[in-house]
Amino acid sequence: MEAPQAPGARDWSELHVDALSLIFTKLGAIEVLMGAGLVCHSWLDAAKSPDLWRSVDMSNHKTLEKMGVKALRAMGKVAVNRSCGQLEAFMGKRFVNNDLLKYIGNRAPSLRRLSLISCDSVSNEGVAGAIKKFPLLADLELSLCLDVSGKCVFETIGKSCTQLKRFICCEHGIRRYENRFEEGSIIYNSEAMGIATMTKLHTLQLFGSSINNRGLAAILDNCPNLESLDIRYCFNIMMDDTLQAKCAAVRSLRLPHDSIDDYEFKDKLPTWSRAPRGDFIFLCG
Repeated sequence: MEAPQAPGARDWSELHVDALSLIFTKLGAIEVLMGAGLVCHSWLDAAKSPDLWRSVDMSNHKTLEKMGVKALRAMGKVAVNRSCGQLEAFMGKRFVNNDLLKYIGNRAPSLRRLSLISCDSVSNEGVAGAIKKFPLLADLELSLCLDVSGKCVFETIGKSCTQLKRFICCEHGIRRYENRFEEGSIIYNSEAMGIATMTKLHTLQLFGSSINNRGLAAILDNCPNLESLDIRYCFNIMMDDTLQAKCAAVRSLRLPHDSIDDYEFKDKLPTWSRAPRGDFIFLCG
């Protein structure tokens, strides 16, 4: 038997679905999936409105730290399903793998923003396969994803996502400090050549990349619309007159040795190693 309501108390379950949906827009995906959508049938109906799932942020929530990756991946798929093809933004941290990325690719043709952080279960093949399904993508972040790097995957992104305006790639792990006699080495510039195909970029952050002067010059030559460039911790870049001239049109410029006080992943700074034989090690941070 249900407990009687206090006089004057409102039965929130009787709110119209449209009103509930409007209220739910103030909540995040996790709050709706694990809380509001479980209260009663009418709230569940409201929680299934596709308008609620145009943007799904599962990258920064205390509850996520206590859940297993399988549960998070299942929740991610539920969120994608509820968008009914209208998903425009998806942000995930740690739990996203190739299977979930493929799932999003098959069901989100209108995706405009994708952010993957510390997703070590995502590979070059997974990104390359899914990214071809996002022709409208304008904002992409691939930060601290150990198995996503190199010319091929970045070139695939550039050729598939012709509307891409913003690209962020923050790296960690061991970075090799360049031998200046090998300035044209493909090891340091392969990623840059891929990024150079993203010709409509307005914003680019390459934190901790191994690219050198030649690689950066290729990016600047092929991305004429760049307004914001962040190359902090890219210690193979030595700013000279040539690069300074190429950067003249960039409104916001962060250089290799600039402050990292506002950097989001200070606990994952890359380690720079000089001399492959181990006779000298240069550590940053």
